[in-house]
Amino acid sequence: MVVIRLTGGAHPGNVKYMSRLIFAALASAVLTTAAAAQQVPGRDLLEFPLGLLAEAPPLSTQMTGGLWNPATSALGPSRSAQFGFAGLTTPQEQGVRLEMVGGAYKLRHGITGTLSFTQASVADILRTEFDPQSVGGEIPYGTMVLSGGAATKRGNTSVGIAARYRWGSLDTEHSGAFSLDGGAIVDSVAGTPLRVALSTFLLSPSRKKEDATFLGAVDLPVVHRDSTLLVRGGYSRSQTESRGHEDYLFATSAYRQLDLSAGLAQTTIFGHVNRRMRLGFGLHYAGYTVAIGRDDGAAGFPASYQFLFTRVFP
Repeated sequence: MVVIRLTGGAHPGNVKYMSRLIFAALASAVLTTAAAAQQVPGRDLLEFPLGLLAEAPPLSTQMTGGLWNPATSALGPSRSAQFGFAGLTTPQEQGVRLEMVGGAYKLRHGITGTLSFTQASVADILRTEFDPQSVGGEIPYGTMVLSGGAATKRGNTSVGIAARYRWGSLDTEHSGAFSLDGGAIVDSVAGTPLRVALSTFLLSPSRKKEDATFLGAVDLPVVHRDSTLLVRGGYSRSQTESRGHEDYLFATSAYRQLDLSAGLAQTTIFGHVNRRMRLGFGLHYAGYTVAIGRDDGAAGFPASYQFLFTRVFP
């Protein structure tokens, strides 16, 4: 029998050490289930809200590349290109790290082409047998996603598609799967300022190797004062096959060069319900955006944080 353990210099009886053991047990159960279904490893690492600063995933436009909705990558008339980087780190007890780099370039006829690369991994997973003493090196566990897509905006509707290939590794197991995702955003419905967005994430023809996520969101202005202040509130839901779903109530505000977003997420997975707050803050200046986000931890873990940087070219 082989089990996994997260390390970090803690001693038995220490609360932090026990948290690592609990996380390792949960990870082991998830990995065993995934292996039994012959799925590409690492799918659970993409449940973290990478590039989302407390925004609704199908409506988020802060990060370049349209990871959660290809339609969000469509560039406006005053933009010719955009580049961005996002990174997310979890507490040491979990040891999960995610990074994404993406770019968008306006092609002919108002079509935006996009390319992005995402990777996620868990550090310090050591191989053990029947006691905490390790018997070998670290067990590699992670995933990478390469995406290429196109998006355009016509009137009040944006649409986009993205082809993706995801690699995953768990110890000596390595596999990959192709997926094709799509999304749309309607900026007004029946003459009202209500916005509606729909998208997919990792929708693969080989459904036995990937669990697709289906996302939807709606929001509308709550406060709108000229061009200086805009506050929108709304609701989003994401449903992942064989895993669970998340309901999210959120509010986003923009005041001059400042963005502020907040929300309450309720995640239901494998019969367990977790609620946590999300906060995001961004600053725009001379085509640059620098933003930070905070996501409360679940199951007793501390909060995770992320950083985002983008550059817009006129």
